Amino acid sequence: MFVSIVTVPIYLHLVGATRYGVLSIVWLFLGYFGLFDPGLSRAATYHIARLRDAPAKDREDVFWTALVVNAGFGIVGGVVLYLVARPLFMHAFKMPETMRGEVIACLPWLAMSIPVSITSGVLGSVLQAREWFGVSNAINVGNVFLTQATPLAVAYFHGPDLVWLIPAILLARAAGSVPSFIAVSRALPLGSGGRFKRSLLGSLFSYGGWITVTNLLAPILTTIDRMMVGSILGAASVAYYTVPFNLVTRVSVLPGALSTSLFPKLSRQNHVDSRVLAQDAVIVLAAVMTPLVVAVMVALPLFMRFWVGASFAVHAAPVGVIILAGVWVNGLAYIPYGLLQANNRPDVTAKFHVLELLPFLLILWCGVHWFGLVGAAWAWTLRVAIDALLLFIVARQAVGWIKLLPAAVMVVIAPYFAPTAVASVHTVLAIGLIAAAMVWSWMSSHRLRVIIAAPMSRLTLRWAA
Repeated sequence: MFVSIVTVPIYLHLVGATRYGVLSIVWLFLGYFGLFDPGLSRAATYHIARLRDAPAKDREDVFWTALVVNAGFGIVGGVVLYLVARPLFMHAFKMPETMRGEVIACLPWLAMSIPVSITSGVLGSVLQAREWFGVSNAINVGNVFLTQATPLAVAYFHGPDLVWLIPAILLARAAGSVPSFIAVSRALPLGSGGRFKRSLLGSLFSYGGWITVTNLLAPILTTIDRMMVGSILGAASVAYYTVPFNLVTRVSVLPGALSTSLFPKLSRQNHVDSRVLAQDAVIVLAAVMTPLVVAVMVALPLFMRFWVGASFAVHAAPVGVIILAGVWVNGLAYIPYGLLQANNRPDVTAKFHVLELLPFLLILWCGVHWFGLVGAAWAWTLRVAIDALLLFIVARQAVGWIKLLPAAVMVVIAPYFAPTAVASVHTVLAIGLIAAAMVWSWMSSHRLRVIIAAPMSRLTLRWAA
């Protein structure tokens, strides 16, 4: 989040809003080719977590089998991308012709990125399954910095030509997989005699098959809004939409981290214990996220005026506020989503995505045509809210929603408290609302109070000693 806050204004200054929008379209297009991951990354996490106390060779067998299969699918995905990208970029997206030519020239680089990203997913899944979260996060933070700073340096020293920017980003991503492989070699560990085993394919694909359905539909559900904005409103509008979207969705790092760290434990527990743990996690997560989301909502319009300028913020800030409401409810849904997959029910989450696809596309198309950027943001938020409701009901977590009603009310009313100036009545009211959210968080979760009180008690004892 910090890297994005620092680098996005510099990007917009060096390459301009339109070129930044074209880059955003390129990354979204690449995201669709995650469908060539046959679900084995998540399947590897599930199986390796369950093999926690098994011989290292068994875990290594799962790793090599998943890695080899993913590499094969990644190569196929790269070939398909190379074949279909040219007509799509030539006709599907509105962009200046000079930039269109730059993107076409980079097609080989885009194709090579697919096997790199798909195989990297297996490396990350192993570190999650072995609960090496500190190492995994350190590597991810380094990779984020590398992929943001490298093209920025290229743009500064060489210019904003996409022929240079796109390869710089892809090479930085490829370099980031090296420390991941080194970490995996120690986490499993490698060298115990494990190898590719055809006999494991059945169990991996029986789990990963439904993950493949999710991988097929998730890029559409999560990125088609920006694609439709680009095709209907143009590349500059993609920048107005993508900048606030990428900024506020960084809040999802909290539910993502909690869900990732819980998944190995939920996979090993019986269904009753895992449901109890998930219920506690939802309350703790809501207690942490609600004050944060409320604070960001009230501060976002004013922050964006200072961050990217008033002319840009007038388009972007309303989008960010609406998306934030979706981020809050979607973040809570990470827990039942992970619970269902940990209970060997990845089919449920995949079926929900199938049911949501066509209604979402219809609502999104109407929203963009009739209401522009704000319509796209509302369509996305409505879709994730319905998805969250379904997940909570099927995972038997719906009882927890009653406790979350005060938090939901504060999230809904927060945009009306957003000040237009630092010194204003709205600023005082906004501070009061944030304080109310913090009080609710403290009162709602006993586990959170214990988490906060424990280090404070230790600190008090040290001072007393």
